[in-house]
Amino acid sequence: MTSHLGLKPVVIDANLPLSILLALPGREQASELLSRWWTEGRPLYVPGLWQLEIASGLRKAVSVGWLTQDEAHEGLRLAAQWAVQVIAEDMTLVDDALRWAARIGQRVIYDSIYLALAERLKADFWTADRKLYRQARFQGADFVHLLGEK
Repeated sequence: MTSHLGLKPVVIDANLPLSILLALPGREQASELLSRWWTEGRPLYVPGLWQLEIASGLRKAVSVGWLTQDEAHEGLRLAAQWAVQVIAEDMTLVDDALRWAARIGQRVIYDSIYLALAERLKADFWTADRKLYRQARFQGADFVHLLGEK
């Protein structure tokens, strides 16, 4: 799948917006990438659980004192305004995620749903999760890219 401009789509992991919202390592690169993709008109996709993962990351930040509850709500509101297309999980996508989880040795499929979606859309997938990146690349997923990698 490509956009009307012929640009390859991108699937982004929830840890990209969390890097920005929580000022984590990789924040600058995540901001630059997102700005570039939006400027280029590159289509950005996320699975439905993306919103829950952002909310969970923000809640965790509140629980350890990095954010106030109000700041977490504001972060969630900001992330909801980003120009991303949320793709609802269907049984085929979940089944593909289950296969990916087996291939990369994961006990749960949350990370694998991103891989399955990127594979379905013939998209690049960007993550800040070094372990997920290594496991997926080891399995031949050359469409997976690591935030912080040059």
